[in-house]
Amino acid sequence: MTYSITPPAIDWQTASRPRDVQVAEIGQHTLVLRSRTWERLKFEVEYGRRRGTTANSYLIRADKTVVIDPPGESFTAIYLEELQRHLDLHSLDYIVTSHVNSNRLATLEQLRNLAPQATILCSRPAANVLKSSLIAWNDDLRPLRSGDRVDLGQGHCLEFFQAPTPRWPDGLCTYDPATQTLFSDKLFGAHICDDALWDQHWRQLGDDRRYYFD
Repeated sequence: MTYSITPPAIDWQTASRPRDVQVAEIGQHTLVLRSRTWERLKFEVEYGRRRGTTANSYLIRADKTVVIDPPGESFTAIYLEELQRHLDLHSLDYIVTSHVNSNRLATLEQLRNLAPQATILCSRPAANVLKSSLIAWNDDLRPLRSGDRVDLGQGHCLEFFQAPTPRWPDGLCTYDPATQTLFSDKLFGAHICDDALWDQHWRQLGDDRRYYFD
């Protein structure tokens, strides 16, 4: 008896497209920088979907400027190159990291080298991780609790909420009342790459989210 084995299908016809950073305005003074790869990253083998990855980061430019959630080291080079097209990093005031892992540390370290004046905003558990890493984090760390706020001016007074999960005990969400935007870190995540900015047909992402959270 002969058995035939069909290899897993690659979902996107765009699998050969190079990695890039898609930039778009999503609100007043607010840009999203979407680092994208249409191929499965090495660490994604556990997810099994093979639909690529989009790592969303955000830039708010008001009286003060903030970068929210720099991506992991798979995108460090192209992300920092694109970010510097939109911002003089010497004018960056804050870096928000909603969670910390070794993958993100590489980008954080390079970003801090380019913007040593910037203060890193994170949850207290995340600050403990940063302090215990081999990188010297000193006065540039500001641990946050739920209810803490940082005023960027022009109505952008960021509000912070701790959102720990079993996988990300240091989880932190950021809300900007000026644009009514919740920067939700991993809470609604999925490993998928697409050209669409918004989840307009979000029910179709059910399988992706199930794989991600399972």
